[in-house]
Amino acid sequence: MPSGPTPFDDADGIDPDSVTRSQVDTGEEPAAASGRQRTSPNYRIRRAVVVGGVVAVLATASIVIGRMIGTGATDTSTGAIGAEWNRIVLVDDRTGRVIVDDDAGDELARIDTGVRSPTASRVVDSTLLVTGSSTVAVVDVAAETVDEFDLVADTIIGPAGSALTMIAPRPDDGRALLVHGPSGDVIDTDTFAPVVGARYEFAESRSSASGRDVLVTDSGNFQSVLFAFDREAPSFFEGLALAVDADLVVTAQNVGTDATINLFDHAGDMIATGRTASVRAGMIADSAIVLVTVDGEIVTMSASDGEISQRAQLDIGAIESGDVTTSGDRLVVSGSTGTAIVDGDGEVVTSFDGQRPVGDGAPPTGSACVTTIASDTGDAEDARIDVVQTIDGTVVVEAIGDEPVLSDASGCTIGVATSDGFTVFGPDVVADLDTDDTLVAVSLDGQSIISERAGRLLLLASDGDEASTD
Repeated sequence: MPSGPTPFDDADGIDPDSVTRSQVDTGEEPAAASGRQRTSPNYRIRRAVVVGGVVAVLATASIVIGRMIGTGATDTSTGAIGAEWNRIVLVDDRTGRVIVDDDAGDELARIDTGVRSPTASRVVDSTLLVTGSSTVAVVDVAAETVDEFDLVADTIIGPAGSALTMIAPRPDDGRALLVHGPSGDVIDTDTFAPVVGARYEFAESRSSASGRDVLVTDSGNFQSVLFAFDREAPSFFEGLALAVDADLVVTAQNVGTDATINLFDHAGDMIATGRTASVRAGMIADSAIVLVTVDGEIVTMSASDGEISQRAQLDIGAIESGDVTTSGDRLVVSGSTGTAIVDGDGEVVTSFDGQRPVGDGAPPTGSACVTTIASDTGDAEDARIDVVQTIDGTVVVEAIGDEPVLSDASGCTIGVATSDGFTVFGPDVVADLDTDDTLVAVSLDGQSIISERAGRLLLLASDGDEASTD
């Protein structure tokens, strides 16, 4: 691929400030469900991104992936990613070449990953993971080094409980790379835990807040496996993976309508056991283990003697799944008819009828908010979207849009596609763009976005104050 100009080079004669700008509404009221006034895009444009030969690739409906790189949370009691960012990573989806720029648009590095026609990419801190049809690459963006692995992977997922760890699974779930973003540490399950007949359910994996302890069900052997970056060997446990923290592991053995809940230390020694109805979700809290049964009953199990206590009852239909948030103290529970948030005492923070968490079942990654969308949209192109504070259940944004939903590190500022453009919603900004642009990324601090317009990537301001000055 020809090198071309740097991704934020304006040497082609296009003046970024000559592109039209638009009005940004920063009123405190959320956007109404209908009747919004729309204008042509006119954010203040910081830079126009020109990616040399990639522009031609884009013209043929290929995609360049834009990512803002930030630092991991300094408080390891949470699994959230920090909101500060200082670099942008572009991955050429034909050659796998990585271009790194600073937030002013100046090129810092070009890195060849060895992955041709990448299938997915994700950045945590300064670690970039790129997957492909024959190779997976782990890139240290700061050191400009690449480790290649002979592995087929077509997606990247994250465990519930931490946004700091990335998993690249083989399609048959027999092997995966686990990559801890802040440290760059890598676990290859084939060498760390070579188990015959293993069939790992990586999509349902659970993690401690630090991201360094990942618990995965091995359905091929009816057990759970703890992959810990700070241990030299895996630990094995009876039952399905339910919850994990820095010290404890919880598994469930469901038989008929009943379940045995087991509490272990990381070495595999049992601490306590309890009996309850079949369990679909769990969280290790300060005082007890919080459990949600299939019929929506919330119970707690004592970590000392396994005693079960009833707490509350959810009314969101049969419980399907539950994920611990990156804050580590809230459980987002999905039922057949709605979604609920449960706290560490087993009490219901809030619930929403007819809503489900956005995405394809991936765990929530926002440090402060979770986004839900109407579960049955019928023939409508756009659906109702709620952005909810996990701490108290307050709805901070009500919007109309469609998936995919992109968000900042907090989860409280989101970008959504609409039937005639896209919108950025947040507690302090409502920017409604009537445009043919495609929204590509939202920065970790929610102050910037990247959009693609006619083969050009644009870095735009998304906060009201900055957008209104020029």
